[in-house]
Amino acid sequence: MPPTVSIVMPAYNRAHVISRAIESIREQSFQDWELIVADDRSTDRTREVVEAMSSLDRRIRYIRSERSKGPGGARNAGMLEARGSFLAFLDSDDRWLPRHLEASLAAIRRTGADVSFALWIERHGVVETNPFEGEVERRLLREMGEKFGRDGETIVFEKGLFEQFLTMPRNFFQLNTMVLRRELLDQVGLIGEEHHLGEDTTFLMRFFDRCRIALQPEPHSVYYESEDSLYFFCDRRGLDPDQIGADEKLQRRFEELGERSVAVRRQVRRQVEQSDAVTERTRRRLLAGIDYGIAGKYYTLAYLARRDRRRSLGYCRRSLAAKPHLLTLLLAARLLAGRSGGSPMLRRALDLW
Repeated sequence: MPPTVSIVMPAYNRAHVISRAIESIREQSFQDWELIVADDRSTDRTREVVEAMSSLDRRIRYIRSERSKGPGGARNAGMLEARGSFLAFLDSDDRWLPRHLEASLAAIRRTGADVSFALWIERHGVVETNPFEGEVERRLLREMGEKFGRDGETIVFEKGLFEQFLTMPRNFFQLNTMVLRRELLDQVGLIGEEHHLGEDTTFLMRFFDRCRIALQPEPHSVYYESEDSLYFFCDRRGLDPDQIGADEKLQRRFEELGERSVAVRRQVRRQVEQSDAVTERTRRRLLAGIDYGIAGKYYTLAYLARRDRRRSLGYCRRSLAAKPHLLTLLLAARLLAGRSGGSPMLRRALDLW
């Protein structure tokens, strides 16, 4: 008999941490699941670690891509192998809290939702923080509950989440906490494989305003920020942006990440252009916000690269092409005048995230 839930876990060179993620699945209070580990052609001992665990627990399956596809392609390979009525996702360097599946399935059945999300905890080194305990986050959760409605503590969205997601200053939706009815893939399709960053965000956005969404305002997972993480390779909270340019390796990582982030924003822009969930007036406002974000990302890269005037001016031009901004013009003027030092005023508009 097929399992109730198929869990998809993409993996690439995660032999040193993947057992922690798998154990958090085995410790779930809800036990009718299968785990599909989709290996994106790892070169370390990931296969040996997973197969050793699958020999102890036959619910764990290992598959390996014939070609490197990135995290989106690995997740797609796993979803195509899934047999369960529901799909869930967990990255190989993160972990779930024990009641994630049980609580998510209960929320779906109680609210009649098609998709369930929950919040998460962030861990950097030995420090764990709940990013949703701040005054701003609590206010936003309260306002969403009042605007869209609740079933108990669970916030339930029918329409309007697409716009809400693109305009709110905090993100409350993550693939690691997503549980959905597998049949929905026939409507929304698989994950885009073009980018190795943000493909999860553009995927989950396809469900907004098309499906009934439940958001449980409590943590269900732990998101690990580590040096080998694609996105959280450093703790940005303690960074001095004026020192990043002195570390060529760190600056290059920010530039690579920034270009990928822009590519995803452009993909989101296309989704907004094609969406029938918003009015034309709202569409124009959302597109302007996305353009502002793209300009801000290029402005940040220009500031970080200012010791290389030619490269920095190139980012300034791209920022101005996306959306003209006075600070970008001021930064370009400083560079043309031969001034490459930092500026407290120009730092205030940086987007290191």
